[in-house]
Amino acid sequence: MHRIARSTTKSLRRHDARRGAVVLEFIIAMPVLFTAFLAIFEFGFLALVIENGAHAVNEGVREGAKGWGATVAFDNNSVGNYDPTNNDDIADQIAMAMDSVLNVFNLEVRQNGLSDNPSRANVLVVIERGLNIARRGDNTLTCNRTGTAPGPNEIVVTLCFPIVDQTAPSTGLGNPVPNWLVPFGLNLTSYRFEMSARSELE
Repeated sequence: MHRIARSTTKSLRRHDARRGAVVLEFIIAMPVLFTAFLAIFEFGFLALVIENGAHAVNEGVREGAKGWGATVAFDNNSVGNYDPTNNDDIADQIAMAMDSVLNVFNLEVRQNGLSDNPSRANVLVVIERGLNIARRGDNTLTCNRTGTAPGPNEIVVTLCFPIVDQTAPSTGLGNPVPNWLVPFGLNLTSYRFEMSARSELE
């Protein structure tokens, strides 16, 4: 009986030691797994937003390339008015078509402080058709066209927005992409989406 009790005690000690090792392994691995999951979700959001932005630019240039006719104004907003909500010229139509695509990711084509929803991040759209240029959206952003200026029968639409917009608080950590990896040394605040699309006029 004495031998059995000693053997059982050794077995319990081995079992307790193994359980302690498993707990220690979990404690060591948990921060790495947590960071990996955050990275997967954040870069997943980033990929979706980039895809959505590319789709919006293509929709905008497709809308702008339509045969509007001479009776429809390209841009009849007054100087400094970047608001597209009147929807009464070609630039407004392009901006509103892009806005309907961007809304999925809490982005909107609105002039800063004029008609924007404070829970959504604003974007800037620059529309160039021949020598004409119109801007719609957030007048505090800058946007640089990719490629050469449009020819006389071309239209170029450029879309720009910050990847993480700290002024749009609906996610708590920025919009449209959450900035979850800042504590781990990866900060997306200084990055922005910028893309142009080009088409010949119909």
